Amino acid sequence: MKTKKPLWFRLLICAGALGAVLLVFLLIEKGIDKSGAVEKAEAKQEERLAKKNEGNSLDAVVINTPETETVDQTVETTTETAPETESELAFPTVTEEGSTDPQGNVTSIALTNPQLDITAYDPTLVEWGSGGPTDAYGRPDGCTLYQKKYGDLSAYFIMPWEEGEPKKVYLTFDIGYTNEYTVQILDTLKEKGVKGVFFATLPVVQEDKEICQRIINEGHELGNHSVTHTNIVSKSVEEQQKELMDVHNAAVENYGYVMHLWRYPEGKFSQQGLAVVNNCNYRSVFWSFAHRDWYVDNQPDVNETRTKVIDALHPGAIYLLHGISATNAAVLGDLIDAGIAQGYTFELLQ
Repeated sequence: MKTKKPLWFRLLICAGALGAVLLVFLLIEKGIDKSGAVEKAEAKQEERLAKKNEGNSLDAVVINTPETETVDQTVETTTETAPETESELAFPTVTEEGSTDPQGNVTSIALTNPQLDITAYDPTLVEWGSGGPTDAYGRPDGCTLYQKKYGDLSAYFIMPWEEGEPKKVYLTFDIGYTNEYTVQILDTLKEKGVKGVFFATLPVVQEDKEICQRIINEGHELGNHSVTHTNIVSKSVEEQQKELMDVHNAAVENYGYVMHLWRYPEGKFSQQGLAVVNNCNYRSVFWSFAHRDWYVDNQPDVNETRTKVIDALHPGAIYLLHGISATNAAVLGDLIDAGIAQGYTFELLQ
């Protein structure tokens, strides 16, 4: 016969069973909550992945857009809206092969120079003068130095010569205006059979047509000496170009003549200016001899000048003489005769 358990013992057993049931219930509920959290986390992760994939898809569209299309559009916009700069200026190109007279003889030369980037050159003013020491042949050292420094910009300070070669001299005349001495100089050159370059300003080209036509007809070169005969280096690139091209166009319009030689007023130039002249299809001509001959009312002594110009003879010499000078007109024939006697020939600078 079993002994009946005390009441307290039976209550303890019931409490334990009830606790066990509660524990099981809590564990099951916790498992359900955990499962829901996981589902939520997984859902959020899937959402993030979906957004990321969407972003990658957009990136792929940008990357796959044809690159040339984007570049072409940019260039087109720049071309239409960007302001013009000096480096983009369109310099006129002389395409004529030259002018001819009624007999078909070439009376002028047209150049087509390699075009330079003018922004790469120094715009600082340089003042030229041919004085100073000379070498054993009488060639000014400054001329040979500047020829080496600026010769690649189509500039001539002295003409090339090597020992043993024929000795040549080149006569050039500046004419800001003309007078009876210009005519006398032309007469002497014709008598001696010598050709020269006459650098004329715009007023001369437009107004002294008889003189200019004679220069052309007798086989001399008509050179360009600017519109205003002022220091043009301080002007803008466009203004420098205009100083040259207005004279150039006037010669074409009045005589059908294409100029290609340029002389800076007062010999004031810059490296950048030489590039501008080059891009206008010209050569810049300086000098290796000059004297104070331009003051009409204060002309140098004829005898002293005769000695000076003859003593200055040197191979490759570029003489600068002013066509309005009574003294030059008086000594020119003697200079030519003395040069020929010393073995020089007088050539046309072209």
